[in-house]
Amino acid sequence: MKSKNRVIKVARVLSKLMSDREGIKVTVGGSTAYSCGGRINIPFGDFTDPDYVSMTHGYIDHEIGHEKHTSFSINFKSKLHSNLCNIFEDARMEKLVGSEYPGAKLNLEKLVLIAIKKGLFSEPVSSDNPLSLVLTYCLYKGRVLGAGNLCLDQYAEQALAYLKATYDNNFIHSLTEIVHGITNTRSTRDCADMAWKVIELMKSTDEEEQEEPENGDDSDDSESDEQSDGEQSDGEQSDGEQSDDEQSDDEQSDDEQSDDEQSDGEQSDDSSTDTNGNEASAEDQENGNQTSRIIKSVIDAIEDDNIEVPDFHEMIAEELRQEAENFSPSEDDSELRDIFSNTLPVTTKWKEMGLPFNNPELIPSAGKAVYRTLHRALIDDTEELNGFRNRGRKLSSKKLVGSVLGDDRIFKTPVIENELSAAISILIDASGSMAGGYQEIANAVALAMSKGLQSLQVTNEIGFYSSEMCLYIAKPFNQKYIDVKRFQVCSDLYTPSGEAMKSALMRLNSQSEDKKCLFLVTDGEPSCPGSFIEALELAKILGISIAVLGVGMTRDNIDGLDDKYFTNLECVSNLKTALSKIVKSNIF
Repeated sequence: MKSKNRVIKVARVLSKLMSDREGIKVTVGGSTAYSCGGRINIPFGDFTDPDYVSMTHGYIDHEIGHEKHTSFSINFKSKLHSNLCNIFEDARMEKLVGSEYPGAKLNLEKLVLIAIKKGLFSEPVSSDNPLSLVLTYCLYKGRVLGAGNLCLDQYAEQALAYLKATYDNNFIHSLTEIVHGITNTRSTRDCADMAWKVIELMKSTDEEEQEEPENGDDSDDSESDEQSDGEQSDGEQSDGEQSDDEQSDDEQSDDEQSDDEQSDGEQSDDSSTDTNGNEASAEDQENGNQTSRIIKSVIDAIEDDNIEVPDFHEMIAEELRQEAENFSPSEDDSELRDIFSNTLPVTTKWKEMGLPFNNPELIPSAGKAVYRTLHRALIDDTEELNGFRNRGRKLSSKKLVGSVLGDDRIFKTPVIENELSAAISILIDASGSMAGGYQEIANAVALAMSKGLQSLQVTNEIGFYSSEMCLYIAKPFNQKYIDVKRFQVCSDLYTPSGEAMKSALMRLNSQSEDKKCLFLVTDGEPSCPGSFIEALELAKILGISIAVLGVGMTRDNIDGLDDKYFTNLECVSNLKTALSKIVKSNIF
């Protein structure tokens, strides 16, 4: 695959990864996957590998679920309590994410299949210790019932079957009842309560097992003290007395009769019953003692609280890290990391709002000027068809026959169908240098352009950027209405123009329209000129045109851009003139 095609494919993948979800920012870079305080980072790996892409999508959806639905204020009683709660919480919140976001359910199901494929979710074996089997059952059955991961059901039932070798039916019934409660959980607290019930169940079972051997020992002692008649105790029997069984054994010894020589019919029923019973009793006792030791070891592990419970989040993060570190772009693709590095995270929320517009009374007329200026450039006369009217200059011979029946539409009339196929992104600089009047102008320009494009029915997106707000989307592509308040942005800090352009270009590239253009409204030089040049190169590869509307700046403040795609803009009333110059440069 050629480098250009790889760049286009990676851009499409990243545009989906970096889509805003409830104000949670997604970044791509480095070799570490992590989630921290409303930000999720994906390491840069081979985004042309379907499995790697599926893992990144699933990881993001999983972490978004924790960000939105998991309470981090629960006080856990132990590390095991915390880890077991997380097992149930993963299943609970993934179900919520799957119902909230289109495609998230599929992403998370693919992630589970990849986890099975890579051995992160493995099939239980009979040699696994009971505590591991309990956790395995909670993990797999919890996901089957909670998140709908039916592919794990067989593993869950296997774990439960192996547990029956150690625990009795009461334990198995209680455990399944607790785990099936995942369908009724409504919060992280509910999952924490479920986890503690499982731990208490294992502890209480140990206490019962410790009592049973004591009762069994008393019974065995009593049976050994009883005589053959079943009624006489040691205190009532004299030393010289001998039981019937003992006498039978002496007689057999005197006759020196071997077991092989004795027929089944000659052997007494009492002797056979006693021998088999003693053997069975000894075997049962040994099995009971072994079970008690196993269960005791489970309790010791719980008390020591040193159990390592695999965390799904950590397993996937580690897998992504290894994939990223092992990814080595070819020589032709070496620019991939540079092009897609330092892109700005996308958000739909920004706290600093309320700045008034410059000359707000001029915005409606400026919007109409946008409509008129861009109409001819964006709407193509694409197809001419034949229509029929009752008036015209050219007759249709085929239609004349129908005139006898009253159809007077016998004149051919050309019908021109207009096809609108354009998408425009408007990117507004909101850095600290825009303060002092420039930001008010830029905000008014953004609102006027959005209104004009909406009237023109051109797909458009309006974004504001700075180093603090990142890329704030005031109006996304798929939103039809315009919320004026979301355009009243206040400025702050630095000017990451190149980084913002990369993110906006990837979002614009994901649109299906043929013509695509990005308008950058800024007052000066980017904080990182090198990143700006990379953004221009990315736009060229993606086939997207870029035009710069300079507010209070000269052409010398920005490098790498063709002069014909730059124009000054001093006020919203000058918007028509500025756009006319851009249109004449054949930007579309």
